[in-house]
Amino acid sequence: MGIGRFGGQSRPGRQRQHRWLLVAAVVIAWAGLIAGLTAPGGTDVQAARAETPESGRPEITVADLSEGAPPGAETLPVQPVRGAEQPADAPVIDGLAANGIPNVALNAYRVGATRMNATKPGCGIDWSLLAGIGRVESNHGRFAGATLNPDGTSTPEIRGPALDGGQFAYIGDSDDGRYDHDTRYDRAVGAMQFIPTTWRAYAVDGDGNGTTDPFDIDDAALAAANYLCASGGDLRTESGQRRAVLAYNHSDSYVAQVLALARAYAGGIPVDALPLVGDTSSPVPPPDRSYRGPAAPGPALGAQDMTPASGETAGVRDGGQAAPPAGGAPAGQPVSSGGGSGSAPAPAGGSGGSTSGNTGGGDQGSQPAPAPVAPAPAPAAPLPLPLPLPLPSNPVPLPPAPAVPPPPPVVTQLVPGVTCTLLGPLGPLLPNLPVCPE
Repeated sequence: MGIGRFGGQSRPGRQRQHRWLLVAAVVIAWAGLIAGLTAPGGTDVQAARAETPESGRPEITVADLSEGAPPGAETLPVQPVRGAEQPADAPVIDGLAANGIPNVALNAYRVGATRMNATKPGCGIDWSLLAGIGRVESNHGRFAGATLNPDGTSTPEIRGPALDGGQFAYIGDSDDGRYDHDTRYDRAVGAMQFIPTTWRAYAVDGDGNGTTDPFDIDDAALAAANYLCASGGDLRTESGQRRAVLAYNHSDSYVAQVLALARAYAGGIPVDALPLVGDTSSPVPPPDRSYRGPAAPGPALGAQDMTPASGETAGVRDGGQAAPPAGGAPAGQPVSSGGGSGSAPAPAGGSGGSTSGNTGGGDQGSQPAPAPVAPAPAPAAPLPLPLPLPLPSNPVPLPPAPAVPPPPPVVTQLVPGVTCTLLGPLGPLLPNLPVCPE
């Protein structure tokens, strides 16, 4: 090897070294590319690496959520485990849908879908998809007797069971108990049952009160729309809807039930003439891409809950028709005429939640079924006649008759010595006769 004038390698030596370095770099680059393409889920890994979290936070994966799980605990799968398609039970779906949607929740779903579509028109989310998730997750914010208030909050607040790896997948505490009041495990919270990690990544102020509250269905519905649009792509297609709902909860039976409920709501609750109260046009901030995982991996609390509504409700009726909600507006909200963003909803998947489109539905032009006439009450059975009283064994003595005064004496003409007596020495004394007057 030649030595240069400054003690370094000669020019030919440096050129050979550069060529070897270049060859090594090319080999390493090709090896990395091939490894990325051949590794399981390699395409997803590349996409994840390409999408650097905008917040600058370290990426949180499903594996991170399961960190610290005790031996033998159930953990979340990295990717949804796909099983056989499980059609939803039609009678069960009919019963769940017929329980009705509180008007407060219905307005929150419609506002959330409309505002999300205004920000991201390519999503095409329909209000009925949010309603299907809200029904399965918490019975529209009224699970176990909770009351959905006019401001969108539930009393009491809804918190799911501890995700301790026993009956449900393990997720250790991530919020120091801020939302779920549990400093050991995470719990899903609110009407849409977000785990705290998902809530921090997708939370949006839906009602403009300056806060993001998972227990407020106005905020939670918009956050759910944000999550579904980011996960499913075009939600006007069935494949997009399935992809989005499966990301929300990694269960095929969950997907089948939510989509069946969405079809029932879209076809059974006409919303074209209902007012839309709320912010439907402000931009929705992009989600924090540092979190990648299911939104609500816990149990579906509302799947069998039949708590009735505490206020005015829009309910699905026979034949796919629903009675218009009393008052026509969410409880506590002013009633306005049709028009604006609430009176012209887009087709299924559109901003307003039309009752027609790819989500199916009933005949909107038919007349509602007449109210059943109550049958006349059956005549009451005649009362039995009273039995005669028994006669006494001894005769009862009769009360004495009242005393009758003697009749007054009959006054006749007094004849001395005949009808009256004279008391003088010359007159006879006749007994029992009055004395003759002198």
